Amino acid sequence: METNGSLSAAAITQLACQIEALRTNLDWTLAHFVFVAAATALSEECDIVCSPAMSVASYHGPRFPELAFLGESPELLRTYTTFLVEPGSEVHLLVSTEQRAIAEQAFAVIEIRPSWQLVFSRDASDLDTGAAMALKLRHLPAMQTLAQKAEISTVGEELFERGPAMGIWEGRTLVAMGATRTRVPGVAEIGKIAVHPDYRQRGYTANIVAALLQALLEEEKLTVFTMVQQGNTEALQQYEALGFERVRPMYLMRCLVAEEQAPLPH
Repeated sequence: METNGSLSAAAITQLACQIEALRTNLDWTLAHFVFVAAATALSEECDIVCSPAMSVASYHGPRFPELAFLGESPELLRTYTTFLVEPGSEVHLLVSTEQRAIAEQAFAVIEIRPSWQLVFSRDASDLDTGAAMALKLRHLPAMQTLAQKAEISTVGEELFERGPAMGIWEGRTLVAMGATRTRVPGVAEIGKIAVHPDYRQRGYTANIVAALLQALLEEEKLTVFTMVQQGNTEALQQYEALGFERVRPMYLMRCLVAEEQAPLPH
């Protein structure tokens, strides 16, 4: 087992080769997108513990650490996590059905929120972008204000390193926005979709999503997806009307890490 601080060149190469080989399978990449991003595009922001049997990545977000893993051993997942996260702390995971069963055995589960992974599957060129336009880094304060008004998680300047961000203005007020959450070669996730409470029911969400799709798909051939909670029927219908299809159920898990570090399995 090796941690970020002691990852050998051989371990880094082995993990990179493993991901590269598996990433040729689009379905696998979509199911493990969080880990693929952590080990590639977001590697500078993540800590990783890995061995041939288990790899665990930790991204330290603004509120709680976010974990992603490859492997099938609940014992190794639990043990490796204690090298990355303070014992007794809360962590978040976004996992597939198969990974959910492993995480449930590894951690004390606080909450599970079922979501759908939706993949865009049509031509974006005919979608209506309305008044949506590209957002720049200088617009970050307005984006942060809107995030607070719309009660979504905060946004930071790192979003502008990951891909296009789009917004709609009413005068000097940013009333709708969306961004590229993460991107790896061939696949991009859009999110941070927010509309000011006073400007809803005007089609702004559809305009923002359309603008993001067109901007991303103009750059390169990409598979674009987003995540929507299963109980949000209105949002699901809206995305499906735009040309997204439900690909797989995913689960946002809030869990507690064990208080004491477990011994390494032999």
